[in-house]
Amino acid sequence: MNKKLYAILALCLMGMVAKAEETLPQRAQGAEPSESLTRLLEPGTSTVYYFNYPTVNASGERIVLSSALVAWTPDDRQQSDSIETVHVYSHATIGADEERPTSTGFSKEQIVLQTLPRRTYADAYDDTAADYMGRCIIIAPDYEGFGLTKDLPHPYLSQRLTARQVLDAVNYGLELYRKQTAEQSADNPLLPLKDDWRMFAIGYSQGGAVTLALQRLIEEEGLSDQLHFYGSICGDGPYDLVETLRYYFEDNGTSYGGTTDHRKGLCTYPVVVPLIIKGMCSTHPDMAKYRIEDYLSQQLIDTDVLSWIDSKEYTTSEMAQMWYDQLQSGLMTLEHYYSPEQMAELFSSPREGKVSGHLDKMFTPATFAYLNNPDSMAVVPGKPATAQQALHRALADNSVATGWEPQHRIQFYHSRNDMVVPFGNYLVFRNAHPSLENSIYRIDDTFSDDDHMTAATLFFLQLTAVGSFAPHFQWISEAAIAAGIDTAPLADAQHPTAEGNWYTLDGRRLSSKPTASGVYIHNQRKVVVK
Repeated sequence: MNKKLYAILALCLMGMVAKAEETLPQRAQGAEPSESLTRLLEPGTSTVYYFNYPTVNASGERIVLSSALVAWTPDDRQQSDSIETVHVYSHATIGADEERPTSTGFSKEQIVLQTLPRRTYADAYDDTAADYMGRCIIIAPDYEGFGLTKDLPHPYLSQRLTARQVLDAVNYGLELYRKQTAEQSADNPLLPLKDDWRMFAIGYSQGGAVTLALQRLIEEEGLSDQLHFYGSICGDGPYDLVETLRYYFEDNGTSYGGTTDHRKGLCTYPVVVPLIIKGMCSTHPDMAKYRIEDYLSQQLIDTDVLSWIDSKEYTTSEMAQMWYDQLQSGLMTLEHYYSPEQMAELFSSPREGKVSGHLDKMFTPATFAYLNNPDSMAVVPGKPATAQQALHRALADNSVATGWEPQHRIQFYHSRNDMVVPFGNYLVFRNAHPSLENSIYRIDDTFSDDDHMTAATLFFLQLTAVGSFAPHFQWISEAAIAAGIDTAPLADAQHPTAEGNWYTLDGRRLSSKPTASGVYIHNQRKVVVK
């Protein structure tokens, strides 16, 4: 994340003394779901809590993950005060565990999360302008592989799985919040949910794709009324992984009507390549019999990037710096030595501390040849016969742009000059739903003409500025109100461990017992239907 974002958003927090009262409990696979919210940072205009919640992993096994919950807790609380909005915040790609939403430090996630409720002061809140970001609670889960599950692999861009886990966090977090607000005490600052509270989902980059997948899941499972769900705001998300890779291989700096520094066969944010391969290998059944070495070159593996990712110690910027250092001085391993000239075949440096990856050297020859062939990528294989076809199948299965009809409004943000998550991701969604543009979804592609990281800075600055997103929330709300969102009391948490329900292995709840043969989840167990 651009350091400018830290500096500007931090100004919003000046004068606030945030004290870490408790840290996350010792990470353990035997952790149990929380019975109550635990305060992470002491009350101010907003109070940060964490909780552990039950969900499932890619294999359908029960797992417990962690989540933050940030609540508006005004110092000058009035009798009529209540929570008007619930925001589900899906975070962008992180590398270091300290960047997670439940961090006690001021990571970019914490800065954003604490700024949103704090912006609501009596003289700044305008009911007529519908400043939906204030008077809210924010549920912001740590993705699997961070927080409580730091020692596990992160299923990067496994969209449906992460959306299922986020949905389970929302249901469980709301259940805890309602329980705790009902147990009022002198030291309990939590405000009750307003009867007609509303829910929005928000995310940028990886979080943008998770947000879109979350809306899809909420609609597929018929949970819109129960969750008072209104719609989503998605920024520069990788909604279609095949389209993203096609851009890396084919764009020569002139796609989508703009001019950029991107060139064919280049990845300007090269850490995404090993992240994608690791994510697909750890979650997609077609890739289970293959190894990372079937996809990534030995030279890229020798940079030790897989260990960097697994350690959860380094931000993606720090990984880029370490690659830059290797590019300058060469790389020595126990088995190989790569001179600076050889490292220059793997990476180039547009400026100090930054690197771009050459895909022909990052992938194995077989993988590069397959991905670089438009004919190979034109049709998704039905039953993969090779490692490369399995990757293709996994990438296609994790697209959230096609295969569904959105029922609630979506406000997209996307820079046309994004070289990391190209504008084509939005175009795939638009081409799949041409009749719904400007009625169910619309886009602001003018908020930035910069690359991904600078666009992120502008996205978050607008998100945290009073009133900037108000027109988008109003536009989303118009349709939800017209559709008549039923504000029924919240039912019990609906997660894949709920008794009686049937689920697919990727976490989709079925309406009844399946008739098709396969492996399903029922009553917290895997069940084979023949």
